[in-house]
Amino acid sequence: MHLVLYLATGLSGTNTLILLLAYLWDSSVTLFGGATGYDLRPDGVSFTLSLFTTVLLAWYALVLRRRLRSERKGGARPE
Repeated sequence: MHLVLYLATGLSGTNTLILLLAYLWDSSVTLFGGATGYDLRPDGVSFTLSLFTTVLLAWYALVLRRRLRSERKGGARPE
C-alpha cells in the first residue's frame, strides 16, 4: 500500500513537472522569436488538476507516515 502511494505521488509529481516545463518551453520559444511555438502549452485545467492531485497525494502520504510513526511509538511503550 505504501509503495503504491509513494509511486502514485512520484508519477503525479513528474506529470506536473512535465506540464510546467512544456508550458515554460513553449512560452520561451514564442518569446524568443518563434512565431507559434511547438503547441506544447498545456491547458490550465490539466495543470491545475495534476498539481492538486500531487499535493493531495503528498499530504496523504505525510499524514499516513506520521500516523504510523505515532502508532509505533505508542505500541512500543511497556505498561
